[in-house]
Amino acid sequence: MCGRRLWWLAVAWVAVMGATLLGSQPAIAQPTVQPTVQPTVQPTVQPTVQSVSPPDAACRLCHADSTETMTLPTGDVVHAGLDLGVLDASVHGASAAAPVYCTDCHGPRQRYQYPHATNPAQNLTQFQAEIAANCEQCHLSAEMHNPGHLQAAAGSAVPNCVDCHGGHDTAPVAAMQADPVGTCQRCHQQFDDPHVADVHAEVVANFGAGQSCQTCHASEPQSEDARCQSCHSLLTRQLTLPSGDTVDLHVNPEDIVNSMHGARVLQGVQYTTLRCTDCHREQGLWGFPHQPIDAVTRRQLTIGMQQVCQECHSDIFDRNADGVHAQHIVDGNLEAATCADCHGNHAIHDPNEPRERISQTCGNCHSEINAQYATSVHGAALLGEHNPDVPVCTDCHGVHNIPDPTTAAFRLSSPQMCGRCHADAALMSKYNISTDVFDTYVADFHGTTVTLFEHQSPDEETNKAVCYDCHGVHNILPVTDENSQVIKANLLVTCQQCHPDATTNFPDAWTSHFKPSLEHNPLVYFVNLFYMIVIPATVGGFLLFIATDIFRRIREWFGRRQRRKDA
Repeated sequence: MCGRRLWWLAVAWVAVMGATLLGSQPAIAQPTVQPTVQPTVQPTVQPTVQSVSPPDAACRLCHADSTETMTLPTGDVVHAGLDLGVLDASVHGASAAAPVYCTDCHGPRQRYQYPHATNPAQNLTQFQAEIAANCEQCHLSAEMHNPGHLQAAAGSAVPNCVDCHGGHDTAPVAAMQADPVGTCQRCHQQFDDPHVADVHAEVVANFGAGQSCQTCHASEPQSEDARCQSCHSLLTRQLTLPSGDTVDLHVNPEDIVNSMHGARVLQGVQYTTLRCTDCHREQGLWGFPHQPIDAVTRRQLTIGMQQVCQECHSDIFDRNADGVHAQHIVDGNLEAATCADCHGNHAIHDPNEPRERISQTCGNCHSEINAQYATSVHGAALLGEHNPDVPVCTDCHGVHNIPDPTTAAFRLSSPQMCGRCHADAALMSKYNISTDVFDTYVADFHGTTVTLFEHQSPDEETNKAVCYDCHGVHNILPVTDENSQVIKANLLVTCQQCHPDATTNFPDAWTSHFKPSLEHNPLVYFVNLFYMIVIPATVGGFLLFIATDIFRRIREWFGRRQRRKDA
């Protein structure tokens, strides 16, 4: 085979020399050509020779039908055969902007001249790397152009030009750009970590318009936050915990941008959008590939995530620790509300905008109570009329340090809680409600006793009625409503809760929360008016009588003394 190739090389050399001689003879023998023209004939022949015999003609002739192979020290095999059709159809073939010869890529020239010198490559990777180095004679270096690999960790098996673009079959870049994922998957089809493989498979399947592997593996340095967003915005599956509970892994970055943690100005201070790593700081746990989650149930995971909120909201976290919800969790009731239950996780919005959101948030757990509140005089005004003045859950129960509403201390302080609104003259005047409602309660037997207990024994139980004993707790209705607990038709039943022996005339003895007037309880008004006149007049008469008696006695004493002097 080698002798045959040498024979063909000799034939090619003879053919080239013959063509040179034949091409030059007519130019000299032409009788019509002037001697002055002869010097210009020779230069025009040279290009013709070059186009007929390119410098790699021998390479093509030898390797076109070669079946020989070269075995490298590691056992890798390099095939010497070349399909000229594939080469001519490639980007370096017939359609190239400028001729590309074999020796442009296969260098140094001394090694590749026939007979070829021994190639120093120990394996196929080294062999291709040497070829790839020659690409930089015309193209950008791999340090500047290696999409998806420029940010690879030091020591990584970074591909070279040949790995991505191929060898003799180099395709146009447009073909690679048409299927960027397929181009990457020629190498990246298998992963050592099954978790990494599953994530990549799902992310690739969910790529949208303009997204590719470089969405995550960009040529420019990416922050940890950007990588978190790129990945979790494409994930749609759920993580299954040991208990069978699932956790949604999809996160829409816009939820954070539009949340309370987005860019905003608060109290004159400019805050930037919160980054994923601001909350998920421990990269040993939250960095990719993620470590297994210790939580067995979704509830345990939610409770554990409260520590993330504490890092920024330490003062609120401390107040919450004193509240009834945190105490229930400590006592083992894991269903008690946490930060995420009330505020959410990524799409955190202003908790009281709109104001209805407060009752809706509490209603997620306290649905039965929320249903009662919705039909009450307060809830109907809030939900039906969007009235911002009516109380919501947090006005009565507090926000984070929520006290236990079943304690004696809460019961005794409840009139003051109602009084924050009902003793506010400016607020009550908007709705034509008299503040006498609160004042008359504090002044009567019930209110006086409760006030005394609150100041002297706040933790001691008392059976004296407070506001919600009569009006209801969450189901407070207008006093004119037929189902109201304090309407006259239902008042006896309400009183009998504390006074079981009360008869039908028992409620009649109560003058309501109105101060006596000509309109309300006129008889009591006149009795009060009578006493307001009689008592001062009587006391005044007594004082006048005593004063005149003293005056008379003093006058008589001075008179007797004067008479003694005269005598």
